[in-house]
Amino acid sequence: MTSRFPASSLLILLCLSTLLFGCRETVKTTTDSERSKALDQLKVSMDSIKKVGDIEKEPAFWRRKLIEKPYTNDSVLRARLHYNLAGAYYGQNKLDSVKSNMEIAWTLMENQTGFQEIKALLYSGLGNIANEEHKINQSNYYYNQAAQMVMADTSLKMTNRQKVTLFFAAGQSSQKLRQYDNAFKMNRAAMALLPLLDNEEKLVFRAYSQMANCYYQSDRSLDSLYFYIKKMDAMQAEHPTEEKARFIYDRKAVFYDKIKKLDSALYYSQKRLSMDIDDAAANGIEAVSVRTTNMFISYSDHAGMLLKAKKVDSAFRCLEQCEAFIKTYNKKPDEDILLVYRQNLVNYLFASKRYAAAEKQQKMLNIQYRTLYENENARSTAEMATIYQLQAKDKSISNLNETVTLTKYHLQRNTLWLTITALAALLAIVTAALIYYIQGQRKLLAQHERAQLEQRLLRTQMEPHFIFNTLSALQSFVRFDEKEKTLKYLNQFGRLLRSSLELSRESMAPLSEEISTLENYLSLQQMRYDNAFDYDIQVPEEQELDLIYIPPMLMQPFVENAIIHGIDPNKKDGMITVSFEISQTVLKVQIKDNGNGISNTIGNAKHKSLSTAISKERLEILSRESGQPSGILISSEPQKGTTVLITIPITNTKPSNTNISQP
Repeated sequence: MTSRFPASSLLILLCLSTLLFGCRETVKTTTDSERSKALDQLKVSMDSIKKVGDIEKEPAFWRRKLIEKPYTNDSVLRARLHYNLAGAYYGQNKLDSVKSNMEIAWTLMENQTGFQEIKALLYSGLGNIANEEHKINQSNYYYNQAAQMVMADTSLKMTNRQKVTLFFAAGQSSQKLRQYDNAFKMNRAAMALLPLLDNEEKLVFRAYSQMANCYYQSDRSLDSLYFYIKKMDAMQAEHPTEEKARFIYDRKAVFYDKIKKLDSALYYSQKRLSMDIDDAAANGIEAVSVRTTNMFISYSDHAGMLLKAKKVDSAFRCLEQCEAFIKTYNKKPDEDILLVYRQNLVNYLFASKRYAAAEKQQKMLNIQYRTLYENENARSTAEMATIYQLQAKDKSISNLNETVTLTKYHLQRNTLWLTITALAALLAIVTAALIYYIQGQRKLLAQHERAQLEQRLLRTQMEPHFIFNTLSALQSFVRFDEKEKTLKYLNQFGRLLRSSLELSRESMAPLSEEISTLENYLSLQQMRYDNAFDYDIQVPEEQELDLIYIPPMLMQPFVENAIIHGIDPNKKDGMITVSFEISQTVLKVQIKDNGNGISNTIGNAKHKSLSTAISKERLEILSRESGQPSGILISSEPQKGTTVLITIPITNTKPSNTNISQP
């Protein structure tokens, strides 16, 4: 739309625009300044409280702040106060209060744009809570989210000590999940910041200890493992402590066990065990070795090394002490620790030639291994589902923030128009023409925005449908204890899920990526149905597929229907063919199966595919926007199969994100 305005009207428009953006900027700067000053004051208050060291008074101090200005009316400041409250309760070991305050803080912050520093701290705190609840996958997700924020923005106002502690937590949680590459990455990121800290001997020692443990558990360089043990030795020689000594004995015991020097391994294992025994004798039930069950672990590990050294009687005495530990202190170690103990018990029975008892214990141990494995898989599946929900929620919040920002912008502009109406009497004709022009532009932008929003909403309806079906297959593999197939299926599903998440961020995607994702999906389903079908994807070789853009995830539902309704799992002769035909403005996709046809496979005439309905709606929206034809044509013949022809409007340039701006 074009229009001519007199010079006076253009001058007025320029003045009004200046007033509009000038007013907005003044309010924003003032708000940011006040908030920044208040946040700085909170940091000063926190430093003062830490110096006093009275953890009992900390919660009351932060609760008083919640009812003071300017904290009462600012979500960001209140979130920071609840985070500080959670930290105070953490020092008192009141985990329920920690969790409730962290949840309040995150609720206040999740709809806020920016403030990455506070969000990184909250992610770290949520990771601590998940770690206390033994939710390993969730804690790893939270820690790594926070760590990635810190790595992506070096200007975050976090202390180097906070960053180091966060990187160590992310590295330790990754190590527990055997994600050793990420564990090394995080530990080295922490070590890079250590020279910037003063008097942080414990953190330096922790760095050496975690690196040594990473090299041991990942079965990598023994030279590197020994290098970090020597670093720990040097720190102990300079400032000796019992805590450091125990870690050193532990690392040396496993190192010498690795290199088959059993005498040295037994020596350091005995040293570690003696320290735990002395700690328990001096402090009883409150001893660290008792609370952490380290003494049980030391007895069990030492028994294992004694058995390797053929010292059967000594090993038996250590195993007896393991049982005595549980009875004396009424503390039961974790299941994985108990499994190590029971394996050592089986080894002892074999070594002492008590074969009947050994065989009985081995059967019990096998059952316990299987039970633990099944429980861990169920827990991991549940945690991964929660993480997926968290990621979907983060994405939804991001979209909501954009909408809220746009709404605030419109509200500010409408408020200014109320002031402008006073000038309408003087320049009635010019103002009327100006308003008419602006309203026309706003209407066009609103229509475009609505169409884009409908596209996103319809696409997000399809993704949970796809995830649900795939997770059902994974659950079946786990239930029947098909370990290798489960791992292979989970690995391929992870790649497909990452590809799906990347495509879901865009309103349009390159055809080449869509075809790659489709091929990955067919391969996954072929594995799920135990090779009950083959597939063939036919692509025109002369076309530049990277330059052709279509809406993502359009073809997958019809391929899924072809597999479900067109393939007989009991036979091995299924065939699915996907072919592409490209013209200047449209893409025609033909999906064909060799099943029994719709009339024989679907008995309920009222059955409707939700994904098919969603895809039709998406194509209708795309057709309205592009002005090009689109549609879905389904044909079927009994005993010959079903053919679906999808007509999709295409574009030869990557679409940019929609920006709503002043006309």
